[in-house]
Amino acid sequence: MKLSFIASCLLLVFGAGASADAQARPGKVEFSDGATLAGNISPTPGGELKIQAGKDIRVLALDQVREIRLTPEHEEMQRKWRFREAGQTAKEFFGDPYPVRSLQTTVTLSDGATLSGHLYTTVLYVEGEDGTRKVILPAKQTGNEGDSFKSLVFPARISFADATAPGEATVTLRVNWPGLAAGTQIAALTRGELVRLEATRGGATGEFKMPSPLGHEVFLALKTGGRIVVGWPASPDAKALAQVRQAMANSEDFFDQRRVFGAVRDPAGADIYSLVFAVRKGKTTLEETRSQPWRLEILRWKTEEGSERLMLAGQGYLFRGIGAASEAVPAVELSDKLWRIRKDGGVWSVGE
Repeated sequence: MKLSFIASCLLLVFGAGASADAQARPGKVEFSDGATLAGNISPTPGGELKIQAGKDIRVLALDQVREIRLTPEHEEMQRKWRFREAGQTAKEFFGDPYPVRSLQTTVTLSDGATLSGHLYTTVLYVEGEDGTRKVILPAKQTGNEGDSFKSLVFPARISFADATAPGEATVTLRVNWPGLAAGTQIAALTRGELVRLEATRGGATGEFKMPSPLGHEVFLALKTGGRIVVGWPASPDAKALAQVRQAMANSEDFFDQRRVFGAVRDPAGADIYSLVFAVRKGKTTLEETRSQPWRLEILRWKTEEGSERLMLAGQGYLFRGIGAASEAVPAVELSDKLWRIRKDGGVWSVGE
């Protein structure tokens, strides 16, 4: 997938004088807007990862790390201000609001142990087919006046392909579902950062292995042929659904047809998540017969302070594809059976 313009702003051509092969490891960077970048990943020459976990500060070499995830810890809209009078505490606010986001980092080590805390701003280099690019792992993001949280794209997950996943870094999914075919695909999105986790088949029928969500709850979906089933609560939230539909009616993007299947409030916070199927029916730049992209995605929304209006804060996709103009898109169904995940340690069971 090509990087969005905003994500591209985070990726700069690697300057002369630095060595991209220092500790280079094959891997992939997944951004908060769904863009991905694959290649050999290396730190700044001589650089290390420094993370403050509680009162401790740990310094890690990249070869000690299996995966890095960044998730929004705190988000708020701020405005510039000044004191009305010298020596007084009363403030005067001016200008348009701008977004500020603090990020929490979870690092999975090669032995499966994890560290969570605040990462000191770190620079990584990714050498891929299109050259070498720079990726900044920020501790904090501040937008410009008039920006939204969606415009603050960040690297949500950095994973390495040369490390064998220890048992602690994966969960076992046991799926009891009618018509579970050999080609069934299962994907999940973590709440918060909406990192996509793709499951692979395990040894037994209906058994899959999936990267651990590291303590986060997930949205789970399975795809068999032209049918996608998404885990979703049985009781609809009519108010949240109306808010999302209103917000989407006032927004435009590449996809010209979008259907909102549901909305749910995060019980741990004020965020709202919506399930949206988006498809492009109009003309595209693709010249092939299969030229019409579609995406089944989760959008994360925040409520604007002092109003019921929603602001888009993040998005991630469960499944996506490209079809011909005359080709039917996948049918989407909701099921609370996939929403109710029964957890027993590292074994998760869902389905009938």
